[in-house]
Amino acid sequence: MNADHHEEHDAEKTLLLVEDEAIIAMVEAQMLESFGYRVVTALSGEEAVELVMENDAISLVLMDIDLGSGMDGAEAAQRILDVRNLPVIFLTSHSERAMVEKVQGITRFGYVIKSTGDFVLRSTIEMAYELFEKQRRSS
Repeated sequence: MNADHHEEHDAEKTLLLVEDEAIIAMVEAQMLESFGYRVVTALSGEEAVELVMENDAISLVLMDIDLGSGMDGAEAAQRILDVRNLPVIFLTSHSERAMVEKVQGITRFGYVIKSTGDFVLRSTIEMAYELFEKQRRSS
């Protein structure tokens, strides 16, 4: 009984995907929907911050670090965290240390290299939710 409820609860979760390449965003959103999440997509850091302020349903942010021109993922995440306490997972196509260090101080929910495949992404999202819940309960 309880396991069913847990799966049902997961299906209700809304993720914000922040990715400046529209085609990649579409593919990633479809993959996330196949895991049972609702997906809202932002194509820029500025749009991501707006969406988080407007949409209370968003409960986790998947943030591309490199968002082309304008605000980068690190800054967008910081602005989001200034207004709402949410788990943020960074997505990157780079494994360079500088990219990872850029976001290390912001949040401890991890980062995923884009080409690692859906299993790693799915596991990271699930772990981020669990960690976030534990932190919330203990504070």
